[in-house]
Amino acid sequence: MPPRISPLKDAMHHVVSKTDKTFKLDVKYINAEKGRGLFAKGVFCKGDFVVEYRGDMINDAELQRRRKRYHASCAAFMFDFKWRGKTWCIDASREDGSFGRIVNDDHKHPKCKMKKIDVNGKPHLCLFALHDIKEGEEITYDYGGEDYPWRTQMSGIAVNTSASGDTDPSVPLETQMEDESAQISSPQQMSGIAVNTSASGDTDPSVPLETQMEDESAQISSPQQCF
Repeated sequence: MPPRISPLKDAMHHVVSKTDKTFKLDVKYINAEKGRGLFAKGVFCKGDFVVEYRGDMINDAELQRRRKRYHASCAAFMFDFKWRGKTWCIDASREDGSFGRIVNDDHKHPKCKMKKIDVNGKPHLCLFALHDIKEGEEITYDYGGEDYPWRTQMSGIAVNTSASGDTDPSVPLETQMEDESAQISSPQQMSGIAVNTSASGDTDPSVPLETQMEDESAQISSPQQCF
């Protein structure tokens, strides 16, 4: 049996190739309130790389310009974070078929945690499994923050999910993560209640000892449709 590829190298491979794990992930419609979600078609072990949050990487000035121009449903897909002392943003408002922008918020039982990895001097936002994820379970992470309207609205509504419970340069062999915290806005479906994405920090996924990965304290509004 071939040795298991490290989560970091797996993430870097998908970052460079700009691909998602289509053989292990599937987008499904959940309901009118939540819209779409991302689900596991196979098993993910604790610490595994799951998906990258891809989009346009823009600086703070462009971020502010786009926020003024965008409809709220699009602005919610904008993921702000700190990198080497400056504010950057991954703008995933454009529907490009990538899976990361579909992941919903779950601040109570997140399946994944957002981490920032450095590939050839550029930051990439990637989700890693907080614990084992079974086939059929929804991929989620904690957007961070406490003021998302769907969290209070969802408290009285039964959520229909499959999860229950409880630049292309060659990649350096060694990668270091910046020790900075992120602020995120990344939506999935802003019509009413929407979004279920997770990146909480109760437990860190296991990562290779030779690599430092930064925990992202994410504040996200990640919609699934941008009107």
